[in-house]
Amino acid sequence: MLTIGIYPRKSVYRDNSDSVKVQVQLCKEYAGIIYKDQEIEFKVYDQDEGFSGKNTNRPGFQKMMHDVNDNILDVVMVYKLDRISRNVKEFSAMYEVFEQHNVSFVSVKESFDTTTPMGRTVMYILAAFAQLERENTSERVSDNMHAIGASGKWTGGKLPSGMTSIRRKVDGKKHSYLVVDQSSIWRPKILYKLALDGYPITRIERYCRDHGIKSQTGNYFSNSQIYNILTNPVYCQNGMDAYYYFHDLGCTLPDQRLFDGSYGLIGYGKTKTGKDSQKKVDPTDWSIAIGIHDPVIPASDWIQVQKRLSITNKMIHTQKHEVGILKGVLRCSCGSRMDVRTYIKNGIRFSYYFCAQMVRRGKEYCNSGYVRMEKIDQLFISHLQKIKLNPMNLKIRDDSMVSLRSSDDIKHEISSVQTSINNLTCALSQAMDTPAAGYIINQISELDSQKRNLEDELRNTLMKESENKTAAEAEKQIYDNICYLLDNFEDIDYTGKNELVRKTVKSCVYDGKSLRIIF
Repeated sequence: MLTIGIYPRKSVYRDNSDSVKVQVQLCKEYAGIIYKDQEIEFKVYDQDEGFSGKNTNRPGFQKMMHDVNDNILDVVMVYKLDRISRNVKEFSAMYEVFEQHNVSFVSVKESFDTTTPMGRTVMYILAAFAQLERENTSERVSDNMHAIGASGKWTGGKLPSGMTSIRRKVDGKKHSYLVVDQSSIWRPKILYKLALDGYPITRIERYCRDHGIKSQTGNYFSNSQIYNILTNPVYCQNGMDAYYYFHDLGCTLPDQRLFDGSYGLIGYGKTKTGKDSQKKVDPTDWSIAIGIHDPVIPASDWIQVQKRLSITNKMIHTQKHEVGILKGVLRCSCGSRMDVRTYIKNGIRFSYYFCAQMVRRGKEYCNSGYVRMEKIDQLFISHLQKIKLNPMNLKIRDDSMVSLRSSDDIKHEISSVQTSINNLTCALSQAMDTPAAGYIINQISELDSQKRNLEDELRNTLMKESENKTAAEAEKQIYDNICYLLDNFEDIDYTGKNELVRKTVKSCVYDGKSLRIIF
C-alpha cells in the first residue's frame, strides 16, 4: 500500500489559482498515472485555504509534516511547487525531513518527482525562482510606497490623532493627503503642552485620566500612544530648525528650500514590521517629506519635546539600589506589573513593591498599596524551600498530557489490524464470485475505519508523549534552579539572583495576603 499525502492550498479567496478541490482531483489523477501498478491510499491536507505560502505557519502543512515524521506517508504530492512553499530555506529544510523519512516529493504542474536527480535539481531551481519573484514583488511595492511618501502623499494606514485625509487629483491621478482635523487636533496639542511644561509620559497619562481626556476611539491614552504622538513628525512645522534637526539625525530629506514654515511634515520608515512585532528603525533610514497640512506645533517646540523624551540619545537607566529579587516577574492581583520603590530615612533603607497601574491610574483602579519588599520576598523563599524538601509541590505538567495507553501499544494494534486487512484481502481474491464476498468487503471496510481511528489516536498520543517529556525536563530544570538558588543564596549577587528567578519563574501574583507562583 502506497500512502500519498496531497497538499493543496489557495492563498486568498479572490486569486485566480486553481481551487483546492481541483488541485486534489488533479493530484489523484496524476498519481493514478505514475503509480498505476500500485495500490494507493490518499491523505488530503486541505485546511490551509486562505493561508500565505511565504512561511510554514499553516495548520494543514504542520499536520502533514507530523505525519511525515511519524512515517505515515510515502509520497507528498502538490499540484504546483509554490502551493507548499515559496521560501528556499524553509523548502530545503522540509525536503531534508522528507529524505530522512524516505518520502518522495511530486509536483504535478512541473511534472517532476524527487526520486530522480533531475527532479531534485529542478525542484531547487523552481523554489529559488518562486522566492525571487516574491522578494521582487515586495521590493517593487516598497519602492512605490517610498516614492509616493517622498512627494508628501499619504500612503495609508492608521491616521495620526487629530488628522484626517482627503483625495486630490494630481497629474491625472487621485492621491490621498493628510489635513488637520480642527475638531480633534486639540488632543495632540494638549499632550505637547503638558510635555513642554515638564510632564513625563506617566504624568501625562495620569493627567488625561484625571481630566477625562480620551483618544478619538473613546479610550484613555496609554503610555505608548502618548509617546507615538509626541514623537510623530506629522505635527512638526517645516521650519529650518526641523531641517537641521532631521539632517543631523541622518534622515532622507527634500530640498532645503522647501522648509519655509508653511506646512507640516510626514515621516516614513520609522518602524519596520516583522513576523510578530514592530521594530524601531535607525533614523538614518527615515524619510521626511513635506505634506500639504497646516503645521500643528512650531519646529522649536517639537524639537524641545524630543530632547525631553531623549529619543536621539538612548539612555541606560540603572537602579540606585539592588533590591527586589522578584523585579520583572511580580504581578499585582489586578494583572499589572509590580515595581520597586526605595528610599532612605535616618540611614535606614526602606524598599516596597507597588502596582504600576495604581500609580498611573489611581487607587480607584487598584487599591493594593505599597508592600514591604521583605514580606513578599520571604513568602517566595518559603515556597521554594517547600519545593526543595518535596519536589511533588512543583508541578507544571497537565494530567491531560498523560495518555491512557502508550504509542507502542497503539502501533502494535495498528499492525494487527493491517494484518487482518491483508488476510481478508487475500481471502476476497479467492471468493469474489461467492456469497462470502460481501461479508468480507464489509469486514475490510470496518477494519479500515478502525485503522484510521487508531492512526488519529496514535498521532494524538505521540504529541502528548512529546509534550509530557518536554514538561518533565522543564520540571527537572526548574527544581535544579531552585536548589542552586537556595544553596548559594548568600554567595550570589543581586543581578545573579534576579536573573535566576526570571529563568525559573514565569510570574508571581500577590493578592494582598498570599503569593501564587507560576512556573
